[in-house]
Amino acid sequence: MKAYDILAYLLEHLEPNSVTALVTNDGIPLMLSKDSEYEISVYICKDENVKKFHKEFDKPTLHRAVIELLEEISSYLGKEITELNISNSVKFEDCVPKKQEVKREKPQKKRVVETRNLLEEMRKLPPAYNIIPLFTDNGKLIAIVLENLSLILTDKIVKNISRVSDGNISPVNVDPVTIIYVLSTLKFDLQKGNPFSSYEKYTFFTALYQDLGEIGEEGEFQNRKMIKKQGKFFSVTPKGILKPIPLEFLDVSREKKNTLNVGYFIHDGEKFVKLNSFDLFEYHEKNIFTINAYLFSSFIVTQKDFKVEYQNFDKLISNFVNSVISKGIGAKYVKDVFELERILYDIQYVRAVAGNEISIVDPISLWYYRNKGEDVRLCDSCELKDKVELWNRIIKGFYREFLL
Repeated sequence: MKAYDILAYLLEHLEPNSVTALVTNDGIPLMLSKDSEYEISVYICKDENVKKFHKEFDKPTLHRAVIELLEEISSYLGKEITELNISNSVKFEDCVPKKQEVKREKPQKKRVVETRNLLEEMRKLPPAYNIIPLFTDNGKLIAIVLENLSLILTDKIVKNISRVSDGNISPVNVDPVTIIYVLSTLKFDLQKGNPFSSYEKYTFFTALYQDLGEIGEEGEFQNRKMIKKQGKFFSVTPKGILKPIPLEFLDVSREKKNTLNVGYFIHDGEKFVKLNSFDLFEYHEKNIFTINAYLFSSFIVTQKDFKVEYQNFDKLISNFVNSVISKGIGAKYVKDVFELERILYDIQYVRAVAGNEISIVDPISLWYYRNKGEDVRLCDSCELKDKVELWNRIIKGFYREFLL
């Protein structure tokens, strides 16, 4: 997306002491660090060295700081930087950081190593598993495994949800609403992507957005020409703070405007690509999948030990109503959303509500029992209990700000 727009947004909305990876259209990696409320640093790898650009600003001078930062970076690189994209990670493998090297605290390193080990365990496939095909890459299928929420690369090309067992693969009939529930929990953190649904450069996630129309340019994904669009997305924090965020994405369809969509996206390290979507207002009206069900399913990534704070979810509901639907495209759903918040048990992830705590089941447990036609409960003794506990340990504290 436009370099000015993304930098202005990040300077204004990033939490202090947070880091975001960016990349230019021609693949130059940048690392943006929010040093304090009004200090920003950008690190760029060039000629085997890391160059640091630093700006101090306040609210009135924020936009001037963005312009000056872009001018300095463009001058240093010898070309105008007009577009930047959020990246899954930033690697300065060809650089030797000197005094500008970003300092990392030892406890942070320890947690990174621990999380990496947990993810390796999480990605181990059970003897039998179910996959959702997403797209092909160089003749192989990228798919998501419902038993551990991980992306895999496989030689087995299928077009429908299928079960893999003993080397054999066969199509299966599944409840589409269960699939929506599960996929709605796969979110994209603005700094770190997604811990589960990533494979090499690809990250799969769901996000709420408004289609603002075509930009007038073409993009390409997997050798396929696609329409470049502007979208209004929404970021949320574990405290329920909601903010609009403009993002460009590639699409093959010309969706109707003035509606709110749930999109299934791939991020390839540089750009966002929409694979599919559905109209959330339409699903809400038909009682297929309500607005509240989507909001809560997305928000369970803020859980700790299978509990979500009701106060924070309530704040998300209020912010969503005030910022997204009350004055615009979904005003007629305001009453519904507030009324449904009082009957949380209609949402399949909710086990119990007591005081400020909402006890939940995880998406792996939900998939396991719904697929068996049994009542949904926390899988603490089933064959996937290890995956459930890993989900809890990995996701706890992972998300700081993510696309809703």
